[in-house]
Amino acid sequence: MLKQDLERKIVYSDFKKALYIINENRERYTDAKKNELDVMKVKILTEFGLYDEAFKLSQNLLDNPQIKEDQKLKIHVERALIYEINDDHKSCYSELQKAEAIFLKHPEFKVKNYTNFLIRKSSYYRVNGFSKKAYELALHAKKYAQSVNDKVNMPVVELILGLGNRKTNSESELRHYNRALYLYKQLNHYEAVISMFSNLSYYYFRKKEYKIANIYIDSAITISSKSNVLDYKANVFEIKSDILEKQNKADSALYYYKIASELYRKYSGEQKDLKIKELETAYNFDKEKAEKQLLKKDIRSTRVLNTTLFISILVLAFFTWKIKKNERKIEIQKQKISENNITLKANVEEKQFLVQELNHRVKNNLAVILSLIDFQKDQAKNENYKSIFDDLHQRIKTITIAHEFYTYSVNYNDNDLIEVTNYINKIIESHQNSALRNFKYVNEIECIFFNVDKILSLGLLVNELVTNSIKHAKSGDVQLVIHLKLRKTNNEVELSYSDNGTVFNFENNNNSLGLLIIEGMVKQLKGNYTREKANYKIVFPHVGT
Repeated sequence: MLKQDLERKIVYSDFKKALYIINENRERYTDAKKNELDVMKVKILTEFGLYDEAFKLSQNLLDNPQIKEDQKLKIHVERALIYEINDDHKSCYSELQKAEAIFLKHPEFKVKNYTNFLIRKSSYYRVNGFSKKAYELALHAKKYAQSVNDKVNMPVVELILGLGNRKTNSESELRHYNRALYLYKQLNHYEAVISMFSNLSYYYFRKKEYKIANIYIDSAITISSKSNVLDYKANVFEIKSDILEKQNKADSALYYYKIASELYRKYSGEQKDLKIKELETAYNFDKEKAEKQLLKKDIRSTRVLNTTLFISILVLAFFTWKIKKNERKIEIQKQKISENNITLKANVEEKQFLVQELNHRVKNNLAVILSLIDFQKDQAKNENYKSIFDDLHQRIKTITIAHEFYTYSVNYNDNDLIEVTNYINKIIESHQNSALRNFKYVNEIECIFFNVDKILSLGLLVNELVTNSIKHAKSGDVQLVIHLKLRKTNNEVELSYSDNGTVFNFENNNNSLGLLIIEGMVKQLKGNYTREKANYKIVFPHVGT
């Protein structure tokens, strides 16, 4: 009964209540029952965004020799999701392969698990850019779900199919969204209905049909009071704010934005509280495990010692006294070592938690800064000011991208490195997504690793060069082409940058902020540069990979 109740709560997104029930009841059951509860707990922790805790628990389960094959299957699928969320695509694929191997060995597991596996596999291919393969897997998932009457996963499949049509066929996307909404309503799944109303609202928001978008988001707001998932509710109010902003209703947009921000704040606090509780639970679990191992070891040692003493007590009485004395000393030392280890572990966990919070806050603050810049830009009426805000947005976006590739940790090392290719490509992609002017990008970038300080200076330098080309390079009727070459020779890195522009309006404006930033970043890299029109050659020292 407990297992069925928990499964129902997980299906209907009542994760907080499910987690409370597991933590309250876990110690009452045998090891086999505990494993069942912990498998469910991995999924709940993942849904709460507690990926470190979910991963650690999943690893403990996989290391447990008593774990069953069907439980391993669920764990591998959930770990694939964790790796996908954290952009570790190689590990994600590896987990999917392990799950597939279990299906081959135990086809009887398919009825309850195969649809969810296909959904996860389709998501993997979609995230990695293989949209055709992802769509085929989603269709396969739908066909299989229909064959086994999998009502729980069928609306999820329709949602995945809708996402697969986002770039190609808006009518198909809308049809799948409406189908998913209908199925969720049939299940009385309020959390999912809210989410689908939000998806439909965002669909019309992208098409700039704000009136229809507003109707759907108002429907989501109407039933949001039934939701226990704070980030779902926050997302609803955030979309409402975005719609009102596009309708030039700034006061109303700000009102809903404040509601969304407060919900996100509460959600963050909820995550923090849950993280602390999970750390406490994990600590008690590790402590109990260590005590059991120590007890078993003491029992074995005592049995051997008693046997030896029984046989040789008359002959070795003196040695027995010495052994007992030494044992007392060893026990005292072991106790001190154990207490020190517990204290050290608590300190490390506390510091790791604080550093993770710092990373999270840095990224959130950068996102808030970008949002404020966009909001301020929309308020500005002077086109020159809007251009300045666009430039500022792109510079901060360049810094944000660097933080996405690098995360500080307790074991922070100044020599930790970032590979340059993906970082520069992300900067160029950001320009292509936001610039009003289309351009083609040609790169010849070697695989070079830099520390975070140097790669940030390099990123800001490349950002300014691209901004200058977009703004000032006049290429006539020909499409603007930007060419960037980066290679390492001995202990130096050479950056060559050019575009196909023929007229350069910024040539005589040597005091512009863009040119000052370019010169400042070159100086920070301890390099030098030459420029002919808008063609740059920059050389700076670099010792390393």
